[in-house]
Amino acid sequence: MSDQDFKHQFSPRTTNILLGASVVILLGTLLVRFLTSAPQEYVLIAMGVGVFLFLLVAFDQPAEMK
Repeated sequence: MSDQDFKHQFSPRTTNILLGASVVILLGTLLVRFLTSAPQEYVLIAMGVGVFLFLLVAFDQPAEMK
């Protein structure tokens, strides 16, 4: 296996932690956005972090074997 064929993937535990954190962040920011008068800029930044973590997990999944 050459260096180009090697792809590091997160362990299942790390994947679950990242996925859980992203869901908690996204749900929390939705609640803050609609239930409080917090500055929208900070809410959007937090949403961006949640989406980033979610995409990090999504793109780390192994490709389907054919």
